[in-house]
Amino acid sequence: MSRGLGMARMFGRAMSTAKGPGFFELRQYDIKPDQIKFYLSETAKHESDRANAFNSPASRFLGFWSTEIGGNLNRVHHLYHYSDYDTRDKIRAAAAANEGWNAYLAKVKPAMVSQQSSAFIEASSVLSACSLPNALDFKPPSESPLKVAYEMRVYQLQLGYNRVPDFLKLYGKGLPDKLHVDQTGASQLVTLLYSDSGPMNKVIEIWRHESMQRSIDSRVASREASKWKEAIAGIAQEAVSFETWTLRPCIGQWK
Repeated sequence: MSRGLGMARMFGRAMSTAKGPGFFELRQYDIKPDQIKFYLSETAKHESDRANAFNSPASRFLGFWSTEIGGNLNRVHHLYHYSDYDTRDKIRAAAAANEGWNAYLAKVKPAMVSQQSSAFIEASSVLSACSLPNALDFKPPSESPLKVAYEMRVYQLQLGYNRVPDFLKLYGKGLPDKLHVDQTGASQLVTLLYSDSGPMNKVIEIWRHESMQRSIDSRVASREASKWKEAIAGIAQEAVSFETWTLRPCIGQWK
């Protein structure tokens, strides 16, 4: 098989719909500034209620983060996986009848300012080509001596049907070089997602860093990756904007 045909097939699989490997729902809530501590405290107290409501053989609650640096400091982010949209409907209907979950919502809803939800598909072929696990198989270390930070790197691409496939091709060509050059052991790529509902042509990288400072060590090391820099130069031609959020894990399996 020619390299060109192989790349085309690989990225064709990466563009599959939610009927295959399922989809991820990213929910982002803005909280009243004087209520954020209360909201996070109640969220931690009711972690088991969230897990009971949303974890099933066909769904999973993955992570919940508060914003440390970047954007709205009173914004929280939580991520779920569903095998398909019918499963989501069933899980959320069952959650609406869950006593513990409803008790939590009654406490925290008055603290919310707004809620946003978007659906994403994982570019799993890009990850597997670099021998990286997909999001559902990602297992962070059970303990860390440092204060762990996650990072969401968000690319808003131009309009156009080919923008996301072009991004994934560029990213996939540069990522192996970045991973090879960065020998710090400070950072792990958790997943690479592209939007399926909500703001379209959006791509998100989620990284786990041993700490905020260690993320800088990783970033400095990756600057020596020439193929990665070439990929970013190409991506810059596809993107309208780029931003990064540094997050703190609160609850969930990703800590």
